[in-house]
Amino acid sequence: MRRLPFLTPAQRRALLVLEWVLLIGIIIYSVWRQTPSNSPLKGEDTSQEVSPLKKDVEGSALPKEQPFETFLFDPNTADSTTLLRLGLSPWQVRSIYRYRAKHGRYHKPEDFKRVPGMTNEQWERLKDYIQIAKRFQYVEPQTKSLSNSPLGEEDNKFPLKGDLEGQEVSPLRGDLEGSGGLERPVKLSPGQTIDINTADTSLLKMIPGIASKRAARIVAYRKALGGFVSVEQAMEAIEMPDSVLQYMTVSAIPTTKININKLSVQQMMKHPYLNFYQAKAIFEHRRNKGELHSIEELSRLEAFKPTDIDRLRHYIEF
Repeated sequence: MRRLPFLTPAQRRALLVLEWVLLIGIIIYSVWRQTPSNSPLKGEDTSQEVSPLKKDVEGSALPKEQPFETFLFDPNTADSTTLLRLGLSPWQVRSIYRYRAKHGRYHKPEDFKRVPGMTNEQWERLKDYIQIAKRFQYVEPQTKSLSNSPLGEEDNKFPLKGDLEGQEVSPLRGDLEGSGGLERPVKLSPGQTIDINTADTSLLKMIPGIASKRAARIVAYRKALGGFVSVEQAMEAIEMPDSVLQYMTVSAIPTTKININKLSVQQMMKHPYLNFYQAKAIFEHRRNKGELHSIEELSRLEAFKPTDIDRLRHYIEF
């Protein structure tokens, strides 16, 4: 308004009112153009409300929910589209993919019951349609004696106890008739055991529940530890089912001991039963008070608990 000095104050006020009227008119027109055709702003009769249920029947409401499908499937090979068709939510599908990438495969239908968010309704609907391919199933233990192994005679003798003691057993299944190659390793039967202090990975894989990865971890842990004094120590190497313990025995052989008065902190930390703080406490004691001379003297250090002393008793010397 200041740019129109030739207008009187009254004319300026009238022009300002006209601008506001035009602005309000433009806003009303814009709202009217954007309002849906069934809006009450366009003069339609709104006295009658349409029931949402009636709209659904007439096809004007939200689309009907698609029913879930049920068909035979393998949870080890089913893709995301298949799993979604079965009624699983997207986040459950992602959990299945993560499980297959981290833990391997589903070996029996009951394993699929552990899918996060699995309800009883879903399980009852899907359990009869789960088909696990044979290559993903656990190998059943073979109880009959083995012979005609392609290995040499010396390789057929293993330190087994129970029913296999004194027999020559091949780590391969049968005589490989018609197979043209190697097959899965034989698994032990209940009552048969293996000495985990002397067994190599081939023998350890004969224990039900132990495959190549677990066998290698047990052997590596036994070497780092200096030998086993109980079968429970094998469970420290890697997570395994408790059922493997019934197939294990431990022979009374001397363990490899470390001299804690001669090793550095880094060297002591290589032992599974010594952490950084414990190794440092030993080193500080040696520097300030001299060498340690007994397990009782070691137990007086604050870094060691009674359980730590019991575990170390078989593996240290002074």
